[in-house]
Amino acid sequence: MNTSMASTPITSFKNAIRELVRPIKFWYTLKTQPRQNKVYTQFNRFPHQYQALIEKVIPRFIDADGLSTRGPLRIAVFACCTGAEPFSLAYTLRSHFPKLEFNIQAYDIVKEVVEQAKTGRYTQEEVDEGDFINNEFIESVFDRVDGGLEVKQCYRAPVSFDVGDMLDAESMSSIGNCDLVFAQNVLFHLPADLAVNAFSNLCNLLSPSSVLFINGMDTDMRIKYTKKLKLFPLNYLVEEIHNDARVNRGAGWANQYWGRGPFSTKSREWVRKFGTIYSPTEWL
Repeated sequence: MNTSMASTPITSFKNAIRELVRPIKFWYTLKTQPRQNKVYTQFNRFPHQYQALIEKVIPRFIDADGLSTRGPLRIAVFACCTGAEPFSLAYTLRSHFPKLEFNIQAYDIVKEVVEQAKTGRYTQEEVDEGDFINNEFIESVFDRVDGGLEVKQCYRAPVSFDVGDMLDAESMSSIGNCDLVFAQNVLFHLPADLAVNAFSNLCNLLSPSSVLFINGMDTDMRIKYTKKLKLFPLNYLVEEIHNDARVNRGAGWANQYWGRGPFSTKSREWVRKFGTIYSPTEWL
């Protein structure tokens, strides 16, 4: 008798039960596990989100010649950590829109990581932590200096760094409206009441044509507050962007609040639930 075949129905049943239980376990994890700030980032961590930026978002702001229709784009990046996201963003924009003028202001609450970001210098190991990093990216973005990697000047030039707190409504309001706002893999590290306050402060930076990038937010909260604030999700590469996040966060589901579960279209709000790109103006 083939024992492996005989055990298949039992194994399948156990797997089915586990898949039924895991969403409940994750719900319990979200409700009970303490939230804590984490100093962690990666270069090029959401490549499909950058694809959506290139193909759907930036065309909103440029003419047929690739020039901005409103002067240099104002871009804010929160929870920038040591600078991987703003530098990845600068590289993406420079590579695909060479005529586009833009300024990226990046913020983090941790002074030490802001100071490191200002140097634009990293070890090979720090860069290699990215799940989507390859030699082409490294050679395009960095110069090799004194045994380490330094972001090329053309990508450093439009980026500036400062200490900033999304929860400080007064300092947030002083920033003014931005064309693009990024706050990724950060809101889910905050207790619910603080996450809501931070999200509200972020949305106060948006003008009608602005775009918000908001990966890393509890999905129930994302559905509720994007609807409340009348933000429209971009229905483009939603599953692919979600799966980019699962490469790094999937193993945490359902034992960690930051874990990323499987993609599904079963909910009638699936685009809001899994979408990470929003705007006050409907998408064409």
